[in-house]
Amino acid sequence: MGTKPKQWQVKIEDEAAKIFQAGVLTRDDLEVIKEWRRTIIEGGGPEALLSQPGRWADHALHGEWQGYRSSSFGYRGRIIYRIENEIITVVVVRITPEHDYKKRK
Repeated sequence: MGTKPKQWQVKIEDEAAKIFQAGVLTRDDLEVIKEWRRTIIEGGGPEALLSQPGRWADHALHGEWQGYRSSSFGYRGRIIYRIENEIITVVVVRITPEHDYKKRK
């Protein structure tokens, strides 16, 4: 009898959800984000992103974003997320010049 594998979940915070709903992401962006999610869910967690460094460039963030990670999905696309237990919470899904990336409390 082995231990049950973790059941990873991806949760979207309100600010990131608004970006999805606003239609600012391209169809290609959305397909890549789906692939990112599948990589985590089917690959056994966020460690699966690290096994593909050329694809995701996943890395820990520092400063006021300490405890968060970032994955690239295009020239200006980033998924900024945090991990709590088996839940990955997506906070920001795109980097734009107009957006204030100061961490919300």
